[in-house]
Parts: sequence; C-alpha cells; structure tokens
Amino acid sequence: MVIEDNSVDSHGVFNYQAVGSLLWIRVAGGINYEFACRYRDTIINAARQLPPGPWIRVTDIRAWALGGPEVIPPLHELMCWCEEHELQHSVNLISLPTLQTHMLDLMMRGVARHSERHLVEQVSQLRSLLQRLSPGVDLRALIAKLYADDVTLFD
Repeated sequence: MVIEDNSVDSHGVFNYQAVGSLLWIRVAGGINYEFACRYRDTIINAARQLPPGPWIRVTDIRAWALGGPEVIPPLHELMCWCEEHELQHSVNLISLPTLQTHMLDLMMRGVARHSERHLVEQVSQLRSLLQRLSPGVDLRALIAKLYADDVTLFD
C-alpha cells in the first residue's frame, strides 16, 4: 500500500511503501515543523507494522529541498525511535551530498547508532545495495507503486 501525505498544514510531501522488512520512503519539497511531526508519527506507525526483527529504511531524498532548524527536533525523535527499534540499515538516496548529509548528521546528533548508514547518489548503487541487503524483495513491484509518476526512473 502506498500512503501519501500532502496535508495543507505542512510543506513538502512524502509517500511510503512497506514490503516485508523494508520501508521505502520518498520525500519531496521544502519541509516545515508540521511536516516533520506528521512524518515522524507516520513513519513510526509504518515501522511498527513491519514484521518483528531487524528492518531496513530506504529514504529517497533527491527531491527534498531541506528545511529550517525547527524540523530537527521531531526528526531527531524519529531517528532515536528507529535506532531503538531494530533498524538495521538506513539507506539514503541523495542528490545534494553536502547539504543533505549535513541535515542527516544534525538529525542523528547524540543518537546511539545501531544501524549501518548508507548514502548513495546513483540509482544503480541503490539497486545493487538492496539486492545484497534484502534479496527477497521484488524491487520492480515496489518501484512501480512508489514511482507511478516515473516508472522508468529505475530502468
């Protein structure tokens, strides 16, 4: 199931798809505090629905236009929750390595990391990594649902 959030109270949009122990998220646009809170709550709820045990979060932030300092506290809470609830791999598909990595570092400041962080800039890198980390997941079906607006993105 693809869930989308484009509430009028928040800037930015996100959608996600869960398959097995993999949670794949797309984030786009500039984000604000309301977005960050809604995102935190929605992603925690989605992760709770995954099967028990270690899980993988893939976040496609290539279209993310960042946000102000007010977004850090709720996103930091999300990172803490994930690390405390068996997140095994955090995979980020990025387009602005310096800026996006800086924001991710701010979100993770002071968080006890148990997961392995992966930053990739190329779709081919992401595909290879996921085939190794989660070989049973049908990436084509997942991509077709999440990227219905551009299914050729991963060809």
